Amino acid sequence: MSPHDPPSELASLARALARETQRREWHGQRQAEREGPPIGPETEVGSVRSAQPEVSATEAPPGQRNPADALTKNQQNAARAANLTELQRGIEACRACDLCHSRKNPVFAKGDGSSGVTFLNLAPGAAEEASGSPLAGPPGDLLDKIIIQGMKLTPQKTALVSLVQCRPPEDRAPSQQEVELCSPWFQRQLELLKSRILVPLGGPCAGSLLGLNPDLESLRGRIHRPEGPPVVPTHHPRELLKTPAAKAACWEDIQLTMKELGLPGGT
Repeated sequence: MSPHDPPSELASLARALARETQRREWHGQRQAEREGPPIGPETEVGSVRSAQPEVSATEAPPGQRNPADALTKNQQNAARAANLTELQRGIEACRACDLCHSRKNPVFAKGDGSSGVTFLNLAPGAAEEASGSPLAGPPGDLLDKIIIQGMKLTPQKTALVSLVQCRPPEDRAPSQQEVELCSPWFQRQLELLKSRILVPLGGPCAGSLLGLNPDLESLRGRIHRPEGPPVVPTHHPRELLKTPAAKAACWEDIQLTMKELGLPGGT
């Protein structure tokens, strides 16, 4: 049969067409595998895999997370922090409650606590969030004056820690759940600072710390001895600025603190 025989040419064309059809079918299948099946009214629920990564129970959005799971995760992360720098990174990454959505930046411990005394603020406000300090502005300045002029210490030798690390919206009081979820970060700061005595500032802070009624007058003027460091509640510097007459009572509490630490001037 000659090279130009029509039946032979037709056979060659048929084989080439079959190869091209197979090639296109193979490429179409690979493309479909990459893109996934089309979504239409007949597509079964669950037949299309989401492009979003799966979220575990501990990584769920804060509003949908089980508080017990979130607390456990915070306890584990706080316990793993070997120093204050690692702990601060953990706090900055915390997503345990909804405060992570509204905060600009969390606050962290101030001072090295080498004197043994740690002052406590309940939660940061706008000034604290802006400065990154647990207590800022005129109240912070007044606390420094109490430390320097009254206790004869430098503020750096004391520590200042917030029970809740993030500012609640509109400076509202933190909820009990927010305090509880933040407690591993707070407790680990006290451990790393080696706090020997705690001075909560104001009734709400003292009540949250001790699990008691936040009525300051029923709490101050004595040393509480729960499990852990002893606690001496006193007036918040913000209150002292509004009611200077309360400074005498605050000084009595500071003297109790100094006596417990064995500092000169304690009574």
